[in-house]
Amino acid sequence: MTDPILDPTRRAPAKARPSRILPPLVAVVILVAAACGPGAAIASPGGGSSAATSSSTGPTGTLTVGLSADAESMDPYRVYQNAGFSVMYAIFDTLVTIAPDGALGPGLADSWTSPDDRTLELKLHPGVTFQDGEPFDATAVRFSLYRVADIDPTTSKPYPVGDSRRLNSAFASNFGSLGSVEVVDPLTVKLHLNQPDSGLLGNLGTLQMVPPQYYAQVGDAGFALKPIGTGPFKFVEWVKDDHITLEANPDYWNSPRGKALVAKVIFRPIPDVATRISELATGGIQIMEDLPPDQAAQVKAAGDQAVYLSDAHSLAIWLTTDKGGNLAKNPGDQATAIAALANPAVRRALNMAIDRKTLVSTILDGYGEPMNSLWVSGDKGYDPSLPAIAFDPAGAKAILAQQGYPNGFSVNMDICTCDNSAIYEAVVAMLANVGVQVTLKPAELAQFNDAWGKGDTNPMRGARLGFPVDPNTELYLWVYSSGYLSRYKDAAVDALINQQAGLPTDNYGPARVAILRQIAIQAQQDPPAIFLVGDGSLYGTVGKGLSWQPNVQGYIPVVNVSYMP
Repeated sequence: MTDPILDPTRRAPAKARPSRILPPLVAVVILVAAACGPGAAIASPGGGSSAATSSSTGPTGTLTVGLSADAESMDPYRVYQNAGFSVMYAIFDTLVTIAPDGALGPGLADSWTSPDDRTLELKLHPGVTFQDGEPFDATAVRFSLYRVADIDPTTSKPYPVGDSRRLNSAFASNFGSLGSVEVVDPLTVKLHLNQPDSGLLGNLGTLQMVPPQYYAQVGDAGFALKPIGTGPFKFVEWVKDDHITLEANPDYWNSPRGKALVAKVIFRPIPDVATRISELATGGIQIMEDLPPDQAAQVKAAGDQAVYLSDAHSLAIWLTTDKGGNLAKNPGDQATAIAALANPAVRRALNMAIDRKTLVSTILDGYGEPMNSLWVSGDKGYDPSLPAIAFDPAGAKAILAQQGYPNGFSVNMDICTCDNSAIYEAVVAMLANVGVQVTLKPAELAQFNDAWGKGDTNPMRGARLGFPVDPNTELYLWVYSSGYLSRYKDAAVDALINQQAGLPTDNYGPARVAILRQIAIQAQQDPPAIFLVGDGSLYGTVGKGLSWQPNVQGYIPVVNVSYMP
């Protein structure tokens, strides 16, 4: 599913992981996108097609993917939703590989060791080059980490907030524990941490490596239009809102990910669902992103194949609970709503108004599960023994009356047009049954993200989190009191988040799981959101000639994918 969020954002100083707050970042992305202009072709810095494209022994054929939205940028550190991630994972590689089932394994790093809980040493794969011939080495790792984390390479200290050299990527806080990066030799790099970081390895599996020499030539704006990575496909052109074309990289290294099996991949942004389904049926695309559950039977009946990724992702309505911030921007009814949402009892009542089983059985056609707290099945903190949130509209109305809202209140809710609005419309009706009148405020993905990043939001915001490699992705984005998108404050929850995040690298043992489950219990009592459903990624694919499987992270893989029409 498309993720209408500034996907991961939490920042931290050395001692309290997420308090390095990011300033607004999406405005930069919008300017880059606008520079493309509708229909303006952006050509590859490497020129035309490779010899391997026409070789009878190399990759053959063209794979076309129908996306529900265009990529925001060609800079991997400024892409925040699955449509764009699908392109980025084709062009770039990561130090750690995340398998389709979520398992971590070698990538550009062949191996790693932790001599202590504040050091991670990685051994890099030899002989890898970027697609322009620039060598991939420890210097490139250092550059990539410092760039995403807004660390000054001359001092190994964070750039001050407001410094023009800051990239302000939403992924920066994934590396909030990073103190410095030591280049031991060309194929050995040491990460020195300010504190232990239980999520570091998983986050390294999502950070694409970028070339320092090429970047020095073209800068942020140039790189965001014409990217170069070490990945299995090379960038050819981007025609904004029409297509992104990639070609097989003839010099791709022997990656554990596999290799390019098709000569060309074309990503087509097709926001309209009916058009995507029609294109799938007529051969215009071979893979369709965001197949609505109620259309799966139609796709199957047409001879195509619906693919469902069973690992669920969370869909929730995130709430302004801290009484502050946008009161001045939302006077009148919205100020009343913000005051109401600051009350945990009111938030518990709103959760009681939602019939999650009906959402799953009707809107999702059975492709999903009720969401009872922060985690859904597949998440590290998921606890199947946690009691379900009762569906009790009468009880919800009684609580609202007790808290001073016998007639409910009116509130606006931001949603992304890239999402399935049917589920939000059903929720609006359920909340109306307890007296809460919700007005949906749909916006295109870029505007939705921009508003949230700047804090120019309504008191409710519907959003989906793609399957997180590590729970810290969600916690430091939406739950931690100084999280980039958080409007929730609970000192006890902050302490629990920091406690589990400070366990040793890659620790998913009983101690961490127990803390994550404590956080889930607390989130039921003092909800940061109206929890809705866990819904997996549903795709439409052609039934014949395509060898493909989805990835648990939600992006559409094109590596190791063959298509013979």
